[in-house]
Amino acid sequence: IKGFYAQHQLEALHVESEILDELKTAGSGKTEMELRNLLGCFLFSDEDVFKKIKVLSGGEKSRVALAKTLISEANFLLLDEPTNHLDFISENILIQALQQYAGTFVVVSHNRHFVNQIANKIWYIENFEIKEYPGTYEEYEFWKKNQQTVKSVNIVAKPESVKQQKPKVVEQTNTNTAQLSKLNKQLNNLETKAAQHQKQAEELELALSDANLYNDAPKLNLVQQQYESARKNLEQANKDWEVIAEEIDKIS
Repeated sequence: IKGFYAQHQLEALHVESEILDELKTAGSGKTEMELRNLLGCFLFSDEDVFKKIKVLSGGEKSRVALAKTLISEANFLLLDEPTNHLDFISENILIQALQQYAGTFVVVSHNRHFVNQIANKIWYIENFEIKEYPGTYEEYEFWKKNQQTVKSVNIVAKPESVKQQKPKVVEQTNTNTAQLSKLNKQLNNLETKAAQHQKQAEELELALSDANLYNDAPKLNLVQQQYESARKNLEQANKDWEVIAEEIDKIS
């Protein structure tokens, strides 16, 4: 049984349906409680599950479409750019879901971090042929660099006209490498910040669940303000992360 997720899957959602009802159409046979628990994992909690698809953002629609795909009875999934429109937290939710997925999935993605977390076999195109590397993306990259090093040792002298063009190619490659290095550093910093903000928000949310806190109005007000601040910082970190990730994809 196959399941399929592509970027146009968002257009296949029924815009007048509520999120919970949309998942029910997947025909998974899961109870409403099971579906609500699943939606909680995709950051739709409490009354959020009754929101209509038409009022959701692009990222929220992507999470609904992914949840709908993952709850199907399919044992083989085809996922085309599944991290598009996903923020850092949502991407990690998808990574965890795929790491626990019992079936087989094929992913097409420009997101190197995502691929490295979920893939154990890489297909790449070389000399107009599809070839296979049995390992993670990180292992594939290491192997590929070693292969290029071996080839450079055995390189044949080229005509002078080609040699004159080479510095331009090297210069462009170095520029891209420098840009990617800078952007990846920014991305890592944002991931660290997002994780810190998320941890702070979770701790404050736990504090707000303490009934005794509501007997101290000034302290309650302070904790609520801190919680809102942590949530806003987390949202901003996620937005900044999306911008940097898109820039990396364009250069890559």
